[in-house]
Amino acid sequence: PGFGMDVKWNGFVQLRMINDRARAGDGLFTRRQVGYVLQFSPSPRVAQLSIDGTAGQDIDFANARPGRGATVNLYARVNPTNHLEIEAVQNRRSLGLDRTPGSGGHVFVSRVSRIRGTYNFTASFFARVIGQYVSTTRNPQLYLSTVNARDGTLSGSALLAYKINWQSVLFVGYGDDRELLTDVDRLKPSSRQFFVKISYAFQR
Repeated sequence: PGFGMDVKWNGFVQLRMINDRARAGDGLFTRRQVGYVLQFSPSPRVAQLSIDGTAGQDIDFANARPGRGATVNLYARVNPTNHLEIEAVQNRRSLGLDRTPGSGGHVFVSRVSRIRGTYNFTASFFARVIGQYVSTTRNPQLYLSTVNARDGTLSGSALLAYKINWQSVLFVGYGDDRELLTDVDRLKPSSRQFFVKISYAFQR
């Protein structure tokens, strides 16, 4: 069951109850959660603001046991100028165990932070830059197998696109990926890419 309604600022609100079952290992676990969505588009400059997520019972799939968790997803899209668009995403998911002696606390907390900027020079030419950091913090004492206490990856990319004509587009881009070294607490380059691509639409 749930309900939704339209609100001011071109907004939408939804609240729902979730009741499902999922298998983890040899067990079948029930998961009861509350899900929510809040979304607003207040102005042309602030094109969209939204938050959604769930909270309640959850499942520790890595260790095949029940737990409690929450997921929160934040999103914003703004247009500072007529040519520039910026999107930001911040997601967080946490999973914990029920408060029993010696086993309470978070099993893990994972986060995704992403920002994307697109600048349209003309109707045929635009530039785009994306940066994203993904990290997970774990409590190794709450795992049944050996895991890292922390890991993370940082990725970035830049793209130039030019529409040559109505059938052809030229792309030039660069990407850089890095991984977190927990022993020295720094990011180490893992891969780099540079590419040029031409796209052409054939017609019959």
